[in-house]
Formats: sequence, structure tokens, C-alpha cells
Amino acid sequence: MSSSLEFEVSFLPEQTSVVARAGESLLDVANRGGVHINASCGGEGVCGRCMVELREGSLEAAPGLYLTEEDFKKNLRLACRAKCDGPATIFIPLESRGDASVFKKAAQADESVRADCLDPTVREADLTLEPPSHEDNLSDLDRVNNALALEGMSDLFVELSDLRELSGILRENGFKIKADVYHELPLMNGDSSPKGRVLGFVPQSGKERLYALAVDIGTTSVWARLVDLATGEALEPAGDLNGQISYGEDVISRIVYAERKDGTGLPTLQRQVAGTINGLLERLEEGFPGYRKRTRLIYVSGNTTMSHLFAGIPPKTIRLAPYVPPVASWPSVDARDLGLQVERGTVLQIFPSVSSYVGGDIVSGVLASGFYRRPELTLYIDVGTNGEIVVGNQDWMTCAACSAGPAFEGGGVKCGMRAAPGAIENFAYDPQKKTHILGVIGGGGPTGICGSGLINIVADLFKLGIVNKQGKYVEGSAPFLRPSEDGTEYLLAPKEESAGGNDVVLTEIDIDNLVRAKGAMYSGYQTLVEAVGLGMQDLEKVVIAGGFGRSLDIENAISIGLLPKLPLERFQYIGNASLSGATLAAMSGTMWKAANKIKSMMTNFELSETPGYMDKYMASQFIPHTDASLFE
Repeated sequence: MSSSLEFEVSFLPEQTSVVARAGESLLDVANRGGVHINASCGGEGVCGRCMVELREGSLEAAPGLYLTEEDFKKNLRLACRAKCDGPATIFIPLESRGDASVFKKAAQADESVRADCLDPTVREADLTLEPPSHEDNLSDLDRVNNALALEGMSDLFVELSDLRELSGILRENGFKIKADVYHELPLMNGDSSPKGRVLGFVPQSGKERLYALAVDIGTTSVWARLVDLATGEALEPAGDLNGQISYGEDVISRIVYAERKDGTGLPTLQRQVAGTINGLLERLEEGFPGYRKRTRLIYVSGNTTMSHLFAGIPPKTIRLAPYVPPVASWPSVDARDLGLQVERGTVLQIFPSVSSYVGGDIVSGVLASGFYRRPELTLYIDVGTNGEIVVGNQDWMTCAACSAGPAFEGGGVKCGMRAAPGAIENFAYDPQKKTHILGVIGGGGPTGICGSGLINIVADLFKLGIVNKQGKYVEGSAPFLRPSEDGTEYLLAPKEESAGGNDVVLTEIDIDNLVRAKGAMYSGYQTLVEAVGLGMQDLEKVVIAGGFGRSLDIENAISIGLLPKLPLERFQYIGNASLSGATLAAMSGTMWKAANKIKSMMTNFELSETPGYMDKYMASQFIPHTDASLFE
């Protein structure tokens, strides 16, 4: 130890030790050591999700809002409120850990995608040049430029660092080299050559393929996949938890963290997401050794806040009226400037945003869905804490963001959790036997309830009359109902049968949170559709994107009023559309051009300022709705 005011803190089951300073919060120590502890509020002490167990040593802590006297006697502590005052061994229980096992089956995260044509904005030009002589004494650069012009590429910018290497590469390789060239717009036959730049010169080996990388930066997870630009093949993606998640589970908490007065917040968040991407790059290299040397292009999609945090741009104005993001359309940058461990000169493009809360991930998703070029009236939904909605077709599009809250991701629910092993995702109640069956991700005893499980449980209980239209339990309707400090609750699994050693329950407050969340989404659909003079029955297709939709039961979602009452064949789930759209852009400059067109086509509605929205929202605060005709 460097001083008597530093201590070693060990974290289990990670088997990681971190040197802590006296008075430093346990959560900060864990974050600094790369140990994830759930902290929905970013360490503000208002969520109670960072509960840990003190196994050995001591921590300066006291009971409080989320830490009862009984919890304290059991050596439980809130990591954000516990201060280090000596050596300690900390055990992080399952419900407080980030579980990345859901990312192991990467192929399930995305459907295969293929652009209509392979025309990437980066291409390689094989140049065989005549060596200089007394009769032909053009400079090396002029010689290269003339050869590129014959390939249809002129007026190219070349970095000084590449100029310094050019003469050596030419002479070492017999004046046979490969030039990697980037153009903002695709190079198509018959087009005038748009201006671009040379990304680098390499020997003409003929063995190494050219790659692009597609990246989806989500609030919870980050995904990356390689695209082989020789074949247009989109390779299997890799995913992991966003390293920022220990600093807040939603965009608002991260914006707040980025504004830390000591100036460390924004750089920390930027490093965390860049580090997550670099970790994925290393995993991809296991299957494709050396690919990074030939990766020249990266397309990144993410919501508006994630894009700003990745770029290291203060996102403060995103959450302040009139809710204007610092950047909507992004210039291309060198990926190394953002901390990515790739070759110098690798071009990185961030998808454009429409507004503070309708981001590049939605533009990318609409691109992947293809509905922007079809005549059918389509509703596009990405359900989450910040639910995004797009309504339109090939001629027009309107969009909005709904502040649905965290219920769909397990937040605001007493036993809520993300969709990971141990989460209840399915439920069936047998009224004859008065028993229920739980569908648990990964099998075994349950730890908590994920968003799709919450919907399925409430839908089934509502259909059987155990939950009424107001979202309250009907007294005596089931043997699993019991009183609690949060009102009546339904016992899903006693502590003896659960994986976490605690009762797993569904409270009336949990149901209230779900009703508010589904109401925010449904009233958002109504507002956008009616704003253009149409009704819900006019929707010809409903596209559901995002990880949440993978296990969503459409009929149950309709029965509680989350989705409109339409024939089931009109619904389509398209997986991680954000990553799919970024993949298409990596394959095709035409697709990247289309993404920018999509952004310009969208008219954004601020729902809170749209007449009639609040009336619709209040009307949706029942199961399924106060207007029963909408669901008949």
C-alpha cells in the first residue's frame, strides 16, 4: 500500500481486488476496478439496486431509505452509500450484478441483413505504377493520383503521415501498392467522382480482405459486427454490457453524471463506452485474426445521448428545454480520436439524430425495416425506458419519444430485473388447480421479473379476473394474494424456491408502473396517427424493434393495452434493427445516403406539447383502456 489511508477491497464472486482510498464510496471503487454493481440512479442513493454483502472487514455505513435495520444486521450495505474505512471483502449478490451471459449467443441478437447492392463508401484500388525514369520524372504522389484518376477517383486528400510513408512503400513493393479510398457518397458507374480521401497505402499482397464495422451503442448493451466488403457478408455479431451502466441505467442519470462538477464525469463515460467497443473488437479478432489492420470504416448507431457521450460532447442541453442536442448530423471522424483501437485513419460515421430523444438508433432501425420505401402505413416501435415511435410510409414520417419509465426493463418493479438468467419471462395460472407455472430464463428458481414477464403475468391475471381494470388485485380471487407494506401483492415464488433467497412478488405498485408505461406508449401511437388524420385501424403494419420484443407475447401486449388491437399478421419483430441498419450502411453508401434522407423525412412531435396527448394518456391508465371499443 502507498499509504495508511489506502486499503485493499476484494469483490466476490469476481475475485477482483481494488485499492480503495479512505472515504471513497464502495461503488466508485468497484467502477474503478471494472466490477459492475447495478446502480440505476448513477450512485445518487435513490434506487436501492446496489445492495451488497460485507463478508469481512468494515465499511462506514448506516441504515436508511433502502437499507433497514434488519438488512444492516445481515451485513447488507448500499454500495453507493458505503464509505471505505479499512480492508474489506464484498460479495455482490446475483440481483446486484450485471449478467452478460445473454450476449454469449450472439447470433440470436440480429437477423441476417444484406443491402440491395454492395457499394461501400470505402474501396481498395490496386495500383501498378511505372517506376520513375529520366524520361518520366513525375513525383510519387502525382504518379499515384494519376493512377487513381484512371480508376474514377480524383481530387483525393492524402494525410501528411501517409505521404511520409509513400515513397518507401512504393520502392519496397516494386511500385505495386493498394490504396484504401473513402468517399462520403458511393462510387457508382456513371457518377461524377465525388471528393474523398486516401486512408492509407499498403502493399499489394492480394490476401487481406477489406472490412467495415457496424456498432450499435445501446443504453444497456453494445453490439458490433464485421462486414466483409469483398463479399457483402455480415458476420456474426458480438455483444456486451455497456460499461457506462455502472454510472446510471438510463440516459438522464448518465447526463447528470456527465455534468459532475469535478469534470471527471464525461471523460469517464466516454472511456467506458470506447472500452466496451474495444473489448468487442478483441473478441471479433479471435475469429478473424488481423482484421483490424484492414478495417477502414465504422458506422455507429445509438440514441442521441449515447452518441454524444461516445463522441465526448457534453449532452446537458438534451434534457433541458427546449431539448436541443448539440449535434444532429455528425461529420466523419478518425476512429482513433474516440479511443478505438483500430488503424490510424479509420473513418467513423455516427448515424444522424432527429431530436434529443429520437436518435440515430431509430433512423438506423427505420433503414433496416425498409418501410421508408413502401406504401403501407406503418407503425415502428422501439419499446424501452424512452420508447420511440415512428408512423409513416415512403412519402412521409412522423416520430416521437415517450417517457415510458423503466418498467419494460425491470426497473421500478420491486423484484424487477433485466432479461437475464433467473428472470421470470412467462407465466400461466391454472384456475382449476389454483396453481401457477413460471417460465424462468435459464431454468431453475427465479431471481426476479423481467419486462416481458411483467406483461405476461399481468395479462394472464387480468384475463382471469385476479387483476381488475384499475390494475388492482381482486380480494380472494387467488390463494397467492397477501397484504404487504406496498398494498396487496402476489407471491410468485417463496424465498425457499427462489434463486436469490428472497420472496419473488408482484405488487400493486408494480402493476401501476406497468400501466403508466404502457399508457405512455399507446397514447403516443394515438397522438401520431391522429395528428395526420388517421385512426389506429388504418395501420397496415406494426414493426417492433429492440431486444425487448424478442420475448414479447403480442396477444398479451394487446390485452393490457400496450399494442393496438389489430390482426396478428400485421405485427413483425425485426430484432436489433439499430445494428442491422448500421450493417447496411457499412455495406452500401447508397444505404448511408438513404439514412440521411430518412432523417430529413421525419417530423418530430414533442408529445408533452401536443394538444390532446395528456387526455389520451389519462384515458390509457386502465387495462386495457377506458375506451373499450379500441380493443374489441
